[in-house]
Amino acid sequence: MATYTTRTTIITRYNNLFSCENDSYIGTYCNISSDACTITQPCQNGGTCFPNNTVLAGYYCECLTGYEGYDCENDQQACTDNKCWHNGTCMPVNAAVASTDGLNFKCDCIEGYNGAYCELNVDLCANITCENRGICQTVAMQWQCLCLNSVYYYGDLCQFKTNKLKIREILSSSFAYIAIGAISVTCTFVIVMDVLKYAFHIDPVECERDNYRRRREAQRRAKRPIKPNEAKVALRFQYVS
Repeated sequence: MATYTTRTTIITRYNNLFSCENDSYIGTYCNISSDACTITQPCQNGGTCFPNNTVLAGYYCECLTGYEGYDCENDQQACTDNKCWHNGTCMPVNAAVASTDGLNFKCDCIEGYNGAYCELNVDLCANITCENRGICQTVAMQWQCLCLNSVYYYGDLCQFKTNKLKIREILSSSFAYIAIGAISVTCTFVIVMDVLKYAFHIDPVECERDNYRRRREAQRRAKRPIKPNEAKVALRFQYVS
C-alpha cells in the first residue's frame, strides 16, 4: 500500500485501487471537483447553484425573480403579457423546449383554434359529412349540420327521417306498385289479343265490332216509319257468320 499527496488531498493506493479521502474531489489524482455546480452548471436563466452535501452530486438552484423550477427552467414572466389569443391559456416552458421553437411559452388553445398564439381558426367541419344534403356550419365554436329540409330530416348529421317523410315514401311506393300492376295487366291483355289474332285467327275486337254494327242497323230499321200506301212486307233476314 502506498500513499501520495496532491492538492492537500491524500490518495491511498491499495491493490491498484485509488480512493480520495476528501469527497470534494474525484479522479485518479483527486484533482477533479465533485461539485455538481462546477461540473454541469445546471441552473438556467441566471440562477445561482449551491452544492447539496446531503446527497451524492447534489445541488439546488436559487432562481432570479420571474423564474422557477428545479433548474430555474420555467419563465413565469413569459405569460405576463397574455400572449395567447382567443381565450387561450399561456403556460411557460423550460429553456430546452423554448430553444427549439423560439418561444418560452406555450398556448393551450380552446376548441376551434390552434397555432403558437391560438391565432388560427380551425375548420371544425373539415371532417364532418352531413347526410341528405345537409350543410355543416360552425356555431358557438361547435360544428352543426343544418338540414335543408327540416320537415323531412333531423339529427346531428341529418341522418334520420321524420314520420311525414316515411308516410310519403309509403304512399309513393304504393302508387308505384299500382301503376306497375296496371301496366303489367295491359301488356298481358295486348299480348293475349295478338296471340288470338295472329296465331288462331280469332279477332274478338273485329267480331264485337260486326255485332255492334248489326245491332245498330236493326235498330234503325225498327224505328223507320211505315208509309200508308206502302205494302207491308215481312222481311226475314238470316245472318251467316
